[in-house]
Amino acid sequence: MRVLLAVLVVVGVSGCVGPSRTDGDFELKAGNTAKAVASALSTARLAADAAGHGKATANYVSVILGEAEDDASAAQATFDSYQPPSAAADKLRVDVDDTLSKAIDGLTALRITARRGQIDRLPRISAQLGPVATTLEQIAEKYR
Repeated sequence: MRVLLAVLVVVGVSGCVGPSRTDGDFELKAGNTAKAVASALSTARLAADAAGHGKATANYVSVILGEAEDDASAAQATFDSYQPPSAAADKLRVDVDDTLSKAIDGLTALRITARRGQIDRLPRISAQLGPVATTLEQIAEKYR
């Protein structure tokens, strides 16, 4: 039974790694991931700004922010599972992953702040995420 479980775990983990045979393919995956995370971040920023200005309830914005964080984290996990085909792709992976992590950290900060009931702080945190959102959009545009 333990051997079967070990085999299933190995097969399951190895199935998470997606091949990228060319740099072009890897770049498309980077661009699509940046686009997905930029979308989640944009949704979160809109919700945070609305809540901060009294146009959305704390409960509503808390759910929106949690879902945006989950979506962005899932996109990053999928991107991280791709095998970079070259040294150039390794560098791209590091650069994109750094930006994705900043976005997710920001989403986490928004969610925590909302769930603590500090709704008035959300627009300021949202504004601080503007440069990250811009970088994600630039990556998505460059690698589409």
